[in-house]
Amino acid sequence: MSFGLPPSTEVSRQLPKKAIIERFGLSGKERTKFDSTIHRITISNEVSPRTVNIPEGKDVKSIFVLKVELQDEDYDEKVISLLFRLIEQNMVLVLESGARYRPIVFREVLIQGDWTQDLDLHLNGLDMDDVWEDLIKQVGNIVVVEGNDLDSQIAIDEECRKLDSQIEKLRKKMSSEKQPRRKRELYSQLKELESKRASIRIGDDVS
Repeated sequence: MSFGLPPSTEVSRQLPKKAIIERFGLSGKERTKFDSTIHRITISNEVSPRTVNIPEGKDVKSIFVLKVELQDEDYDEKVISLLFRLIEQNMVLVLESGARYRPIVFREVLIQGDWTQDLDLHLNGLDMDDVWEDLIKQVGNIVVVEGNDLDSQIAIDEECRKLDSQIEKLRKKMSSEKQPRRKRELYSQLKELESKRASIRIGDDVS
């Protein structure tokens, strides 16, 4: 599975779990979580000047795509974050569960794409810096609003995601709350969060 990338980038080399565990000295608890979350890791693709006709960037020399076969679709996000910390490369992790795939990248925060049965990644840009930023946008469905750079947009989107989660929890609490006074308090909190969420949506600062 090349995920839409050029055949010249294909590697298909397995990365033994045991080697990762031993090399980085994972604790017993980390080892257990690692084993229960991940079945197999394969280096799927290498995107670099050696494999495609795109020059190095100032910061990014190469990009790797790793296919991570899960034990179960209900995975532990901490284990996925751990992989990014252990393997210090610019990389896209493609989680596989059954016939479905989910791309993930890390840029200060974990950026997770949607589950899909047909994942196509595209290489766009004049150098590897451009290609890497565009891949991050593809994975996270990130639209950079005029006046923002990629990192500020990621921070804004992450703040919106957190607010959306809080709003949803408050709505559920309101629907189950019986006491009028407590319901009014929750409603006031909800309106405050919704107002903050709306201001971020139109481009206000997240702070």
